[in-house]
Amino acid sequence: MTQRSERVLIKRILAGNREACAELVEQHHARIYRLLAHLCRDAHLAEDLTQESFLAAWTKLAGFNAKSSLSTWLHKIAYRKFIDAVRRNERVVATRTDVPIDQVQSTTPDPGHSALLQDESQRLYRSLDRLEPAQRDVVVLHYLQGLSYQEMADVLDQPTGTVKWRTREALEKLRDVLESKTSQ
Repeated sequence: MTQRSERVLIKRILAGNREACAELVEQHHARIYRLLAHLCRDAHLAEDLTQESFLAAWTKLAGFNAKSSLSTWLHKIAYRKFIDAVRRNERVVATRTDVPIDQVQSTTPDPGHSALLQDESQRLYRSLDRLEPAQRDVVVLHYLQGLSYQEMADVLDQPTGTVKWRTREALEKLRDVLESKTSQ
């Protein structure tokens, strides 16, 4: 979606156009849900947080200043909702492993879905669970959500250099975890 088409969509939403609201949700729901499902590993909580994220977006839409893309802005809202849920301790979200990853995937066709069903992919997800939450977050944002370092910096409210460093550290830790499992 181009910046111009985003502005047009936002104007239509602010004018009360219900179809525009549905269009926004249709375009972004699957990615936001998938982000939250990867972060909290709880399908029900991910759906709740997705709804909360879109509700927050509606209330803040008039203040959207287009410094980043609409997608990045929605990712930031969703990430903040996840952090708020962790802080409130409503549920244990950061370490949930009782829901298999293939059950938290969106029903939207995803090229990575078939890869998740493979043994190596499952091993990778189990290894991700062994990372600290901040490390897992950067891996999810960059490698599973496809956000650039700049978009990640916007979502995490951190400098790009810090995000790159955190990603490198997370990958080193992930490599250590994967290597320790293969040597056992």
